Amino acid sequence: MKKLILTLFIAASAFAAQAQVKTIGIKTSAICEMCKATLEKDLTFEKGVKSVNLDLETKVLNIAYLDSKTNPDKLRKRVTMVGYHADSLKRDPKAYEKLDECCKDGAHDNAPHKKKDN
Repeated sequence: MKKLILTLFIAASAFAAQAQVKTIGIKTSAICEMCKATLEKDLTFEKGVKSVNLDLETKVLNIAYLDSKTNPDKLRKRVTMVGYHADSLKRDPKAYEKLDECCKDGAHDNAPHKKKDN
């Protein structure tokens, strides 16, 4: 009987934790696969983050997180501390300087895969 109660308690706790998962989309200044790898790797280690995916076409960083561990403001701040803009927040200049050259503004302007406006 004690094992059954303990099992039910553990299951209820796990269910409650799942109910707290929220998602956010943060518009970034990311421009390439290196940016994607950098942001996804860094944000994975942020407390409460469950998953991270950057859509390079839209430049939106989609994050699933536990709202009991973090919040959208903290996540946006973390993105700026990696060196990228996050919605209306500006990137940290020192972090930006540490980014690879291919991740900096204008690095892909002349790339053959980028459409030019006529």
